[in-house]
Amino acid sequence: MSALPQTSPSPSHQVISLANGFSKISVNQQEIVKIFNQKSGMVMQGMCKFEEKFENLYPLFRGLSEAGKPKSLNLRFSSVEKAVYFYYPEVNQTEVTQFFSELVLVLQKEVKFKKILKEVIINRNRFRSEQFLLHNAMMA
Repeated sequence: MSALPQTSPSPSHQVISLANGFSKISVNQQEIVKIFNQKSGMVMQGMCKFEEKFENLYPLFRGLSEAGKPKSLNLRFSSVEKAVYFYYPEVNQTEVTQFFSELVLVLQKEVKFKKILKEVIINRNRFRSEQFLLHNAMMA
């Protein structure tokens, strides 16, 4: 059972393409992760490297990928580098690309959610401050 959403992105909505050798994943015009890959014989190999500002997504990436990765995909995690090294048979390119696309969509949604949550908290704190000032002005 996969921890990732069961809806698969259609080919026109695919977030990444592992055939290109390099993908940059962005949210709000900020890069969150870079994925490098290359063919080596009958195997594709590569790495995912989180940008410094988004290294906090590494544990989520690790947990989700461990929970729902294809059997053909081999992952090695480096907590120190906040990077993931991978390899898989070239014949499984479509399956692995779909998996990484779904995983990246979850990460993008997480970044957007955290941004909105931060704005909501800021607005709520402003509202409380305004209420406090109004209450003090009325009691004076």
